[in-house]
Amino acid sequence: MRILTDEEISALISEPKIVPNNWFSRLDAKDKAHFQHKEKEIDIDGSNGNLFRIIIRQNKLNVLDFSIILTLREKDSNLEYNLLRFNGKHPSQHTNKWEKENNLPGYRFGPAFHIHRATQRYQESGYKIDGYAEVTARYSDFHAALNQFLLECNIKREDDSAQTSLFEGGAL
Repeated sequence: MRILTDEEISALISEPKIVPNNWFSRLDAKDKAHFQHKEKEIDIDGSNGNLFRIIIRQNKLNVLDFSIILTLREKDSNLEYNLLRFNGKHPSQHTNKWEKENNLPGYRFGPAFHIHRATQRYQESGYKIDGYAEVTARYSDFHAALNQFLLECNIKREDDSAQTSLFEGGAL
């Protein structure tokens, strides 16, 4: 598995991803048998030829417990890299392991809305690529998180001239 640089990660996240106008209606998560969450995976193409997957997970019992993930999929292998993950309020604490290892303040936080970002330093230290997370006030529920996620990942409809809301027409 190759190590992605911070510059590559940033470029991949911001790479334009144009989707068909009806694409947003496909984001409705479906129940997973024998699990406490609903899930949906959707593959999309980036304008630079990269392949991406969006994974949406929603806890069926706790609406504030969710994950929205942007994954890079390698074309010639089964390798996948989680680049960005918008999380809801999971019931557990999060520890940024690299920051703890390097005696940096604020390496741990309790249940909070938070964003995981892929980093070069986590890969080089042998941690999960998206192990670093920071608390966010940019959203406070699933729909607001999804809107922020789509904006940050540069995901747009083909006909973006009428894009006042990504979810018009009953999607989600």
